[in-house]
Amino acid sequence: MPPPPHCSPRVSPNAAVSQTVGVTDVRITYGRPSVKGRDVFGGLVPYGEVWRTGANEATTISFSNDVRIEGEPLEAGTYGLFTVPGRDSWTVIFNETAEQWGAYEYDESRDALRVNVEPTDAPHPHEQMSFHFSDVTDRSATAALVWDETRVPVRIETDTDAHVRAEAEAAAADAEDWRAPLRYAAYALEHDLYPEAALDWVNRSMALEENFQNAAAKARLLASMERYEEARQFAEQAVRMAEEGNGTPQGLEQFEEQVADWP
Repeated sequence: MPPPPHCSPRVSPNAAVSQTVGVTDVRITYGRPSVKGRDVFGGLVPYGEVWRTGANEATTISFSNDVRIEGEPLEAGTYGLFTVPGRDSWTVIFNETAEQWGAYEYDESRDALRVNVEPTDAPHPHEQMSFHFSDVTDRSATAALVWDETRVPVRIETDTDAHVRAEAEAAAADAEDWRAPLRYAAYALEHDLYPEAALDWVNRSMALEENFQNAAAKARLLASMERYEEARQFAEQAVRMAEEGNGTPQGLEQFEEQVADWP
């Protein structure tokens, strides 16, 4: 059933919230109902029944990469976000039919995932329903529905390291600017990940343009692989470039301190 046209302001206005978790974009689109003096959960929204998790069209949630929801795998895509509220436990449903009006045509056979979560007390009453993200890291976040005096948190996790590597291999192959492959190599170096692949990305960066930044990165990568003789060769090259003006004095000082700690 298609939604009605917007001929006048909606009683429950549309809203959207998004968050990037590592390199994964998460977006929730929903209608925002208000309490208006009513008993919400267990009253306006009955316990034990499938709910659109908002107002008007069914709430949707999208993920640009595969994720894990409360530890369970879910493929990238856009889903209808339904819930079954309960006093002590909520069922959160990710349904493959994203575009639908309310829950009137909800089809359980189209569920991609169901997880159970425990509701908590909201820190303060919320007149309008909302979603928000908290506890955000480069690998996980908590998405929470908050309305009236109830908060329903859902844990989202993503394999950022794997996504970065896949993205880096594609980007490095087609890169026309030295910064792009170097950025991925720097991430790998910082997190002690896939050094051989990172070395390939640095080499791609240097093939496009040699400078202090990528020469120093290559030296650090080689040192992390305990290839110190090669590392010192590129360290000398990086220092020479910095002294010629290709690198900030602060960057040079920090780099020389790192080199001094090598065995």
